[in-house]
Amino acid sequence: MTRFTSRGALIALVAFLGFGSIAVGFAATQHLFPGHRTGMQTLQEAFIPPPQLVFGKNDLHVLVVGLDYDYTQADIETSAHARSDVLMAVKLDFTHRTIDELSVPRDMVATMPDGHQAKINEAQSDGGVSESEAVVSQWLGSPPFDKYVVLRIDTMKDLINAIGGVNVDVKNSDALKGDGPNGPIDYDDSWGHLHVHLKPGMQHLDGDQAVGYARFRHDWCSDPCRIMRQQEVIHAISHTLAANKAVTLMHLTALLDVIHKDVETNLTPSQELSLAAAFASVTPQNIVTAQVPYVGSVDLPGEGNSILPDQPAKRALVARMLADPSQPATTIDASAP
Repeated sequence: MTRFTSRGALIALVAFLGFGSIAVGFAATQHLFPGHRTGMQTLQEAFIPPPQLVFGKNDLHVLVVGLDYDYTQADIETSAHARSDVLMAVKLDFTHRTIDELSVPRDMVATMPDGHQAKINEAQSDGGVSESEAVVSQWLGSPPFDKYVVLRIDTMKDLINAIGGVNVDVKNSDALKGDGPNGPIDYDDSWGHLHVHLKPGMQHLDGDQAVGYARFRHDWCSDPCRIMRQQEVIHAISHTLAANKAVTLMHLTALLDVIHKDVETNLTPSQELSLAAAFASVTPQNIVTAQVPYVGSVDLPGEGNSILPDQPAKRALVARMLADPSQPATTIDASAP
């Protein structure tokens, strides 16, 4: 598992989870003035109910879906009937103010509601986010998802461009897995509109370059290393936001535009507000990421090469990161201010 090490990590995670404009505002304000109580904080405590009261429980399970995309005959990006390109099971612990994010590789073999086996990302194209919620929770053996967040096509690209790009330590799969020397990434897929030409090592990437790096999986490591690159880019976003707090506030409008344009969720504005207020000051040490490992592959009819999960490791990760707490829900006086 990987722990976020930047104090700005929450801002990036909030932007990806779509917790709304208040979240970014709270986080930016608190990181700009660490150790000081702001008027926003005082207002928050007086008028914003805690998430335990809003949701009636001590934690929240959220499915984060990043949509894959294709191109129309007019060469326009579209996600109509798209499979999921990113699947993240997220648990928000209200009591301990912790965030756990477990990534599911999109090529994992799973059983669809009609009984046939397919790659797990087919659930999104077959039945939308509701089917994704059902299939992923059943596959993980985790509690049902309470809410969902769908990231549209250009979420990551728009976010990175909104903050002026990010610094990323570009690594091939050998370097990511520690199995060999680093080297350049050169790949062209004209049909998929993916062109990645990056030298190895630390460099400044714009939105298109960073997304190309995060999407790349066309070597021996494939999807597991693609997820590692996604998480590396998220770290880079958080570091950029934390490194220059004044600039973060300057980019606030652009960040909010990304959230409003690129994120779909069934969280209500009042729920977003409560979550944003509760998690705006969370420490990066309490944000944990991991991915389900695999043990082999199989060719499924009509699906091609698909990967099989490490079942014991999956169960251990779910128990550690997503299991419901054993203690009863916190009782909160609903008549409190």
